[in-house]
Amino acid sequence: MIWDEAVKINGADPDFHRRDLFEAIAAGDFREWDFGVQLFDEQQAAGFDFDVLDATKLVPEELVPLKIVGRMVLNRNPDNFFAEPEQIAFCPANVVTGIDFSNDPLLQGRLFSYLDTQLTRLGGPNFNEIPVNQPKCPWANLQRDGHMRMRVAKGRVNYEPNTLAPEAPRADPTHGFAGLTRAENGDTMRIRPESFADHYTQARMFFLSQTEAEKNHIVSALVFELSKVETPAVRERVVSQLLHVDEGMQTAWPAGCVSKRRLNRPPQLHRRVAKSNPRLPSASSARHQKPSKVAPSRCSSATVLTAV
Repeated sequence: MIWDEAVKINGADPDFHRRDLFEAIAAGDFREWDFGVQLFDEQQAAGFDFDVLDATKLVPEELVPLKIVGRMVLNRNPDNFFAEPEQIAFCPANVVTGIDFSNDPLLQGRLFSYLDTQLTRLGGPNFNEIPVNQPKCPWANLQRDGHMRMRVAKGRVNYEPNTLAPEAPRADPTHGFAGLTRAENGDTMRIRPESFADHYTQARMFFLSQTEAEKNHIVSALVFELSKVETPAVRERVVSQLLHVDEGMQTAWPAGCVSKRRLNRPPQLHRRVAKSNPRLPSASSARHQKPSKVAPSRCSSATVLTAV
């Protein structure tokens, strides 16, 4: 669906997408996606020309092929929207044996913040006893009490090892969770590593991997958003950043959105030759659509910006 179609449909029916999905599932036309992973070791990661711990980077499939391991299927609608979707508590700290946490700074922050969010949003530490958040396999632990506790714990033992309740749950040294053993070195500092400084190479790869229709959709979206920015200098700085991505973008910007003076070419920061990469994720579903023109915005006549 292209932008103009989406605007018209949403204006007439704001719930179009939600109802379309609900009705399709109810009719047995289940939505499904392939579930894939990319697997590589630390030695491979060290050889990439980007930092895999930088959350703004993707690992191109040419470097690490995608391995499909299953499917994710939406095969039923919620029985109760509040009891299920509204009370789901996603938390990246919940992992199974064989998976551990990387030093990704974004992940490390979320390991704390997601749990903290659920404690507040769902009323206390026992949100894991809400049916939609309960494990689907048998489980046992020594957690007890706290606000909104559902399970009734019996006995007086809430610790292990103990001699008073030998039948109480115990950690399994063989099959229980074990963290990854790895060596760390260097100083701990509150800085952003130099390996995070390349902001443009993958953005350029992504843009060049798109069809002409998709490129026009991206440009149209940028024009739409920038037309709402009130300060001309801010608009010009945004366009200067876009010239880092692709100097030949030659975007038609409506007059008044950016001044007609030529922009200076931005300094060459971490520039690399980025070829078109057809395996990077697509920005839209317009692969088979004919190229479309840039959609007009609230500003009128157009002026073309090029690097000088």
